[in-house]
Parts: sequence; structure tokens; C-alpha cells
Amino acid sequence: MAPDAIATADFHPAPHRKRVRLLALIFPILAPSFAWSAHLVVNFALSSHACYPDGVPLRSPASGLGWLWSLLLIIDLAGIIIGLVSALIAWRTYRLTAQEMAETGPPLAEIGEGRTRFLALWGVLIGVGFSAATFFDFVGLWVLPLC
Repeated sequence: MAPDAIATADFHPAPHRKRVRLLALIFPILAPSFAWSAHLVVNFALSSHACYPDGVPLRSPASGLGWLWSLLLIIDLAGIIIGLVSALIAWRTYRLTAQEMAETGPPLAEIGEGRTRFLALWGVLIGVGFSAATFFDFVGLWVLPLC
């Protein structure tokens, strides 16, 4: 075995991994997508039940469902908040690992260095992206008729 192939205690592809908790890396990547998926499924189920109770489209929600629009807004706001909180957590992680690896040679993505920072950056992008997607649905509730 070549001497440079021996792993040392100082070398690791994510040397600053102990600066952040694993949950701070996983939550921003998974939570926005789960919140967006749940938002789509729940909003679709509630809207379709209120507007198509017997398979025939109605012009307005069935009687007794006046609270539906407010509930859909709350679900959308929850999805937006989860996405933005996830992006903030990921941004904090990104800042904590700012000095993880100095780029001195080939691009770090090609040699597998800086995994913690890479995951944090994707957490920011995912959080902002799913928040934007949910926001567009939120705007649709204000602009389009409920049924």
C-alpha cells in the first residue's frame, strides 16, 4: 500500500462535519420537499372534496365549507415557512463551514472535498426553491376562484 493511500486522522472529505449536527444537514434537504408534497396532496384533497362532492363540479364550495379558503391559506403559509426556515438553517450551516476546504487545485466537486458545505448549499437552494413554488400556489389562491 502506498504511503499516501493511508488515511490519517487529519484527512477527511468533510473536515468540518463536527461543527454542525447531522439534523442541520438533513432537515433543509428533506423538510421543504416533504412540506411541498404534503401541501399539494392536502390542498388537492380538500379542494376537490369541496368543489366536486359527487363528481359534478360546483361554482362555489359545498355548503358548510366556508372555512376552506382560510385553511388552504394556512397550509400554504406553513409550507412557505418550513421552506424558509430550512433555507435559514442551511445558510447558517453554510456559514459555519466556510473554511472547510480551500480550493487550491482542481474543483472541489471533482475530488469529493467539502461535503458538509456542499449539502448546506443544496439545503439553501432546495429551501428557497420549494418556498417559491409554494408561494406561487399561494398567489393562485388569491387570484383564482376556489372552484
